[in-house]
Amino acid sequence: MIRFVVLDLGQVLASPPELYRAPAALLGVDAAAYEAEYWTHRRAYDTGGPDAEYWRGIIDGVGAQPSNELIEVLAGLDAELWTQLRPSALRLLETVRGWRVGTALLSNAPLALGRAVRRSDWVRHFDRVFISAELGMTKPDPAIFGVLTAELGVEPGELAFIDDRPANVAAATACGWNAHLWVDDADSLAWLTLIFGR
Repeated sequence: MIRFVVLDLGQVLASPPELYRAPAALLGVDAAAYEAEYWTHRRAYDTGGPDAEYWRGIIDGVGAQPSNELIEVLAGLDAELWTQLRPSALRLLETVRGWRVGTALLSNAPLALGRAVRRSDWVRHFDRVFISAELGMTKPDPAIFGVLTAELGVEPGELAFIDDRPANVAAATACGWNAHLWVDDADSLAWLTLIFGR
């Protein structure tokens, strides 16, 4: 029996169209140049690295002039963009909540995004929120799946997990979770409906 549905945030629930364009416009650079820098040091940031180190790397990489104020603005904007859920993803969350099953968010995300998630109006749909930077580890590290299993007080097979990255899905499956690769919201709902026998 599935006791918890665990969902990723990026792409699975939120696909911000301005993720690269808005910050690039703020910096006065091309969106493609910004995107190329964005993921370069993201793993360290998502593991708990400081805002200044991550954002200064991006600013330097695109040839802009860094400042403490700019770093703060970029960190806040990034968090704001990632907390804008798609309407169809929000409906999915509401549907799952109606099944009276536990829900948890598991996101590779920096501390700033973790704070923004907890301030969001949609966080009420989750019983637990797990942010990689707060845990000091990121998916697909098997340890993170072990931590969640223990924290939720369930057996691995009692967890249903949806993520958009094949490596994360494979790692969760190897840890005994029921894991599914995200395609779109309709597919996610179809998979969950199937395993819950709805």
